[in-house]
Amino acid sequence: MSFSIDADIRMPGYGGRRAVVADADRIQREALAGHLSGRGFQVSQTDDAMAALTIIGAEAPVVALLPLEHEGDEGDRAAALAAMLYPQTRILMTGQRMQNAPFPILPRPVDLTALDRWLDEATA
Repeated sequence: MSFSIDADIRMPGYGGRRAVVADADRIQREALAGHLSGRGFQVSQTDDAMAALTIIGAEAPVVALLPLEHEGDEGDRAAALAAMLYPQTRILMTGQRMQNAPFPILPRPVDLTALDRWLDEATA
């Protein structure tokens, strides 16, 4: 007796020095993406945190910057799912600081020097 399961399960695509930036604020998103590009990352952008989860699955980036407005929002949920499904991707939240947050958070607008410190630690 045999059976099959039809499921669209794929290995992550590119990997390498890739990054994902999700932010509804186009100016902030483009500034972060430009900074990451300058540091040698190939960057994918989206204005939606849950869309970033799809990109993370497809591209296997080293880092993902996801928005956080408040606990339990789409960015928070996308970060939790990404950490479970794609543990090779380091998550950084951008937005409002929270006590006992499971991921590091940089307040917006993001201090690029602080971002560089985090990137150095995350990609070491």
